[in-house]
Amino acid sequence: LAACEGRRGDPVRFELADGEVTLHWTDANIPQAACFSTMEPVALPESPNELTPIKRTFLLAMADACATTDTESKRYALSCVRLRGGDGQIAATDGQQALVQTGFIFPWSDDVLVPATGAFVTKAIRAAASVSLGRSNDWVFIRADEWTVALQIEKDRRFPAIEAHIPDVSSASTTMVLAETDAVFLDQAAQRLPGASEMNSPVTLDLNGAVLVRAKSGEQTSVTDLVLRHSRRQGEELKVSSNREYVRRAIQLGFRELHFRDAEAPAFCRDDHRTYFWAVLGKDAVLKPDANATRIESSSVGRTARVAPTKPVAQPSHESP
Repeated sequence: LAACEGRRGDPVRFELADGEVTLHWTDANIPQAACFSTMEPVALPESPNELTPIKRTFLLAMADACATTDTESKRYALSCVRLRGGDGQIAATDGQQALVQTGFIFPWSDDVLVPATGAFVTKAIRAAASVSLGRSNDWVFIRADEWTVALQIEKDRRFPAIEAHIPDVSSASTTMVLAETDAVFLDQAAQRLPGASEMNSPVTLDLNGAVLVRAKSGEQTSVTDLVLRHSRRQGEELKVSSNREYVRRAIQLGFRELHFRDAEAPAFCRDDHRTYFWAVLGKDAVLKPDANATRIESSSVGRTARVAPTKPVAQPSHESP
């Protein structure tokens, strides 16, 4: 259907012949065609007679959880989302990052593993006003208005013991407090900083005198410093290296306080019902200050943030204790 999608409501003709389906339509009065092999129909599981209502935020929570999985992994159940009936927890991890969400009530008491799916980001399901769910012996059913998603329970797979790695906020020695304008600026700018395509897409968060995000590609001799003018550090001075995509993910999840224990322990964010944490890259990956650094500053409040390198500016050489 995506192959023949258009802007207008023009008809599409389907032809079945010799085990293939051919689609015919026109685009700007030019005939188009696409051919696909047929498949045997899948037997749909029978939904329970009654489903239990659940709050709409469950759909967003599932979308966020599914985005935290590794759908290609065969190790543990990294391609699955765990729905824990005992305390209404949704948990997901890809082995490098994890997201734990609480505050839901499931109509079962045990742990249920279901495969991650992109269904929860679709417009029709995301906008549903009425949400309910239930389960059979082999399936979990989620109904969003007229749509029903059936997820087969993964009974033979094992979910990682992530509970042992969930940090407590009181364990943080340093917190990076992002102003809203800086959070938007960093989310947009991080992908354009040097080294984005390198393994682990590393950046150094320099939480010393100012709040800096430092990057460098393998071909460069000097670093680029992104200065977050309106953000601040709480706690001890620290330099920590992280995959920039996990920093961006924390921002996109709505967190504005990023907590760190040291340069080796997982970084984390928490609110009343969510904990997001990820592995950092270790102290050996930390980039040191450079007097010849290219300096980029976040814009003033109310102005559109743009990444435009300025002339190199010498910086004081702060070292973490």
